[in-house]
Amino acid sequence: MKTLERRLGLWAVIAISLGSMMGSGLFVLPGTAATLTGPSMWLACIIAGLFVFPAALSKTELATAMPTSGGTYVYIDRAFGPLAGTIAGFGLWCSLLLKSAFALVGFGAYLAMIADVSIKPVALILLAAVMGLNILGVGKVSKIEITIMSIAVSTLLFLAFYTFKTVPGAEALSEMFPRGSEGFVEATAYVYISYAGVTKIAAVAEEVKDPQKTLPRGILSSLIIAIVVYGFVTLALSLQVPQEELVGDTRPIYTLAMSLGGPTLAFGAAILAIMTLTSMSNAGLLASSRFPFAMARSKLLPSVFSKVHSKFLTPVVCIVVTGSVMALAVMFLDVMKIAKLASSFKILIFILVNLTVIVLR
Repeated sequence: MKTLERRLGLWAVIAISLGSMMGSGLFVLPGTAATLTGPSMWLACIIAGLFVFPAALSKTELATAMPTSGGTYVYIDRAFGPLAGTIAGFGLWCSLLLKSAFALVGFGAYLAMIADVSIKPVALILLAAVMGLNILGVGKVSKIEITIMSIAVSTLLFLAFYTFKTVPGAEALSEMFPRGSEGFVEATAYVYISYAGVTKIAAVAEEVKDPQKTLPRGILSSLIIAIVVYGFVTLALSLQVPQEELVGDTRPIYTLAMSLGGPTLAFGAAILAIMTLTSMSNAGLLASSRFPFAMARSKLLPSVFSKVHSKFLTPVVCIVVTGSVMALAVMFLDVMKIAKLASSFKILIFILVNLTVIVLR
């Protein structure tokens, strides 16, 4: 029987991990964060990222000790038994595919700025492309992720530093905490889940080259890059965009680009948002499809889910089933509300991951 092959290098790990973090958390959520805490949202983003480090360190230790498909499902199964592992496996599968579906729907505010088309058909077309890419192999996925993330990180940092050159709204930071400590803590908790994708790469650890070195370097490097980008970009938003315009804005990067360079730059920002959110969905499908694959190898699901394509060396059945459920979620569910529930489950899993390290030690 064909098995998965180790094809992902360090840059691929960083790109896939960044792709899991750099989507809705940066292109959609800053408006809500500004509603909660005002100009101090940039500080909330940085502190939230620092709070993710314990879970990231735990995940790197577990992933290097057990570099196999399934990631968190495998760790919880071995630490707490099959029942806990099964619940975690199904829960993580649902959580990741719903958040990936949310990413596909989340670009609607940006799509509306460049074209008058229905969101759901476009989301389904992009999902079909993402499924096809995943079936063709992790090598193809990694190349796309590296390209998109390189463009996204460089463009976002350019926008941030261009804002710092002009600094037209420095007075906006004079009142950092208009809603007090309670609003700041709430905003920090709200953006915390934006970094959850940093641990997704552990689900495909079986396909990573030299995982004992590559996984820790990739996970920690991507988290540091994400914290820097989140911090600089949200600070630029606070400086450039008046708070009354930023509060509740569902397309903050478009607003920032429009303020800095007019319609042309804003059009480019909208295209970048669609690319990055699709990349987030791509990384999510890659990771979530490995949970049923690992569960099938543990005899918890039918053996058909553990089959690997003879040519592409990917779990095609798991990818198709996961992508199909994502399509149903896009068509029939309020994905944005359900994604919040999925985020709450991810926080519970972070706690279990840290406990798993203690148990296995």
